[in-house]
Amino acid sequence: MKKLITLISACVSLLVMQGCNNEYFDKGTVEEILERSFHNDTIDANHTWRLMTEHSILVTTSVNDVERVELLTANPREAVGELLAEQSITSGGTVSLTYSVHLAQQQLYAAAVDKNGAYYIVPFTKGDKSVSIDSDATTLTSSQIRKPERQEVSYCFCNGYPEPSLTWDFNDLVLRVSRQVVDDYTLRLKVTLAAVGTTVQEAAALRLVGINYDEIESLTCVDDKRFPANEQYGRFIITQTGDLIKSRNGEAVINLFDDAHYAINTYGVDKTGQVMRNYYNVGNTAAAGFYIRNEVTVTYDVRFKQSGVAAIVTFDKIDPFMIYGYNGSMWEIHKYAYKLDEVLFQYYGGNPFNYDTGFTWALEVPYSWFRYPLEGKVIGGYQKGELSGAYCEPGHSFGQWAAHSDQSTDWYLYPTDKDVY
Repeated sequence: MKKLITLISACVSLLVMQGCNNEYFDKGTVEEILERSFHNDTIDANHTWRLMTEHSILVTTSVNDVERVELLTANPREAVGELLAEQSITSGGTVSLTYSVHLAQQQLYAAAVDKNGAYYIVPFTKGDKSVSIDSDATTLTSSQIRKPERQEVSYCFCNGYPEPSLTWDFNDLVLRVSRQVVDDYTLRLKVTLAAVGTTVQEAAALRLVGINYDEIESLTCVDDKRFPANEQYGRFIITQTGDLIKSRNGEAVINLFDDAHYAINTYGVDKTGQVMRNYYNVGNTAAAGFYIRNEVTVTYDVRFKQSGVAAIVTFDKIDPFMIYGYNGSMWEIHKYAYKLDEVLFQYYGGNPFNYDTGFTWALEVPYSWFRYPLEGKVIGGYQKGELSGAYCEPGHSFGQWAAHSDQSTDWYLYPTDKDVY
């Protein structure tokens, strides 16, 4: 442990020095330090840290009085599954649905739903190009189904990038996002602030990747509800005002909140008006500084100027990210696919690919019921053949997935109850 702390101290020194002059940044040394801090003997050099894939399927139905089709992860007679996608349809019609699904999921279900709420269900395999539903399909009345829940993806962040984490508990900020194509022009995004596991101020925004700011007709907060903001002292990180702002290259960005602590705990302000930086929803409330607060959800309706755009903004193009102050700059933490992007702030000061170390500070978990680790609990490790952490089930562990990206891709389904929230 002493050696690890020494290595991390060396890493911090290197990173601070590179903030002034990039030539001091030693990528090889930092990679070694990161690997030693990651609780794994090895990390898959080709890891993309992806847990879901995207597919499209043509759905045809001849069911009478049909109103819509749905794609589900479970047969609603047997279990409460996730609703991956839906679209209105008429009998004899065909629609194309794009969906994102777990790497580990193979069996899926297409359902035609009629005006009485009856489900006509046909199974299909992930990646199939088409499926047809007729009146001979398995039928469930509205009273027989277990109503599916809309797919919700968890985004779990470790702050401190580009420094290594001592714990890798991925709970410094936890957001959950669901998407719904309301009509040809409107995409509904529901964003939930679930947890804040740090005492450092952090902001968050959500970029629509590849969507230009000028392509959007309007952004509306449903019921005019926004994340609470401590406007008394002004915005410190995201200084732009408005719900919709521009990225550095003109992409559309939803301005979520400037201060996660205030957003989840509006009453946590001391007598001077300063925000109290406690831990929320990440630990035992008997411990000093740990509290339970209601999750905060805000729903955004994004209306595009052109028909069909709403349907193509899938989870691949949804990029929620965290922002915090480090080394005199504001740094962004994105999911691995966009790790090197500078969306609102420019902070590398040199070649961003020097930071492409193969590690991730953010996880995108495609599971509505994901349980993130408690404060200080490593999400998972694999050293000298021993598994550890909040997700350490043999054959279904985070550590094995980190070591081999094609193994244990269902690790998030196997939590250790005492180590997760």
